[in-house]
Amino acid sequence: MRKEPGIVFRRQKYLLLMLLPGMVWYILFKYLPLLGLGLAFTDYGFRARVSFIGLENFRRLLMSSIFWNAFRNTLIISLANIVFYFPAPLIVALLINELKSVKSKRIIQFLIYIPYFFSWVVVGSIFVTLLSPSSGLINGIITFFGGKPVYFMASTFFFRPVLVISYIWRQMGYGAVIYVAALTTVEPELYEAAIVDGAGRWAQMFHVTLPSIRSTIVTMLLLNLSHVLLIFEQVLVMYNAAVYDVADVLQTYVFREGVLQGDIGYSIAVGMFTSIISLTLVLSTNKISAKFLDEPIL
Repeated sequence: MRKEPGIVFRRQKYLLLMLLPGMVWYILFKYLPLLGLGLAFTDYGFRARVSFIGLENFRRLLMSSIFWNAFRNTLIISLANIVFYFPAPLIVALLINELKSVKSKRIIQFLIYIPYFFSWVVVGSIFVTLLSPSSGLINGIITFFGGKPVYFMASTFFFRPVLVISYIWRQMGYGAVIYVAALTTVEPELYEAAIVDGAGRWAQMFHVTLPSIRSTIVTMLLLNLSHVLLIFEQVLVMYNAAVYDVADVLQTYVFREGVLQGDIGYSIAVGMFTSIISLTLVLSTNKISAKFLDEPIL
C-alpha cells in the first residue's frame, strides 16, 4: 500500500531538515552558478558595456601557451596524485584490517585521519616549515650528514613531489576509513572456505578481500577522476613565482585571469572547458568499468 507524501514527510521531517543545509549549499554554490555559463560567450569583466563575442574566448584559450602549460601541469600533478595516492589508503586499510586488537585499529585510524581535518593553508604551512632551507627539519637532517640545504619549495624539480606527498599525507586517512568500513562487509565464511582450500594470506587477499570490495575501489577511483582537473587550494597556498612553470594549474589560471585580471568571461570559458574534460573522464571511466569489471557506478 502506497503511503501519502504528507505522512512520509511528517515521519521523516527531522531527517529531511538535516538534509536542508546540504541542499541549500549545493543550490547556492553548484546550481545557481550554472546560470552564468552564458558569460563565457561574452567579454564580461571590468567593462562598462558587455558584448556577445561567440566562441572567441574558446579560440583564445586554445591559442594560449599559458593555458596549455597550465593544462599540462594539471594533468601531470593530478595523475601523479592518483597513481601514488590511489593505492595508499587501500594498502593502509588492508594492514589495519590485519590487526587483531580493536583498540589498536581505532588509534591508528584516528592518527591517520587527523590530517584530513586540516585546511590546505595549515598543510601548506606545515610543509613550508618542515622544508625550510634555514630551519626546516628535513634540511637539518641533510646538513647533519654533510649535505647542502635544498630549496624544495622553490625548486622546479622537487616542487611537484612535494605536492604529491602533501596530498597523500592529508587525504590518505579519509580513503583508508572508507576502505576499512568496506572490509567489514566481507563475509567471514569466504575466508573460512579459502583456508579450507589451502589459501594463504596473500591468496585470501587477492581472491577474497579485493574482489569483495571491488565496487568500493571503482567508486573511489571514479571520485578521484571526477576532480582530476580541479586541484586549486593545495597549489594556491604552496606555489610561488619561482615554480610557476611547473606548478601553475587550470584553476589557479582561472583565478588569476578572472579575479585578479578581471577577465571574467574568459575565465568562465576556461572553467567550462575544464568541466567538460572532467565529465568526459568520469563517463569514460564508468564505461570502462561497466565493460571490463561489470561494475558501473553511474
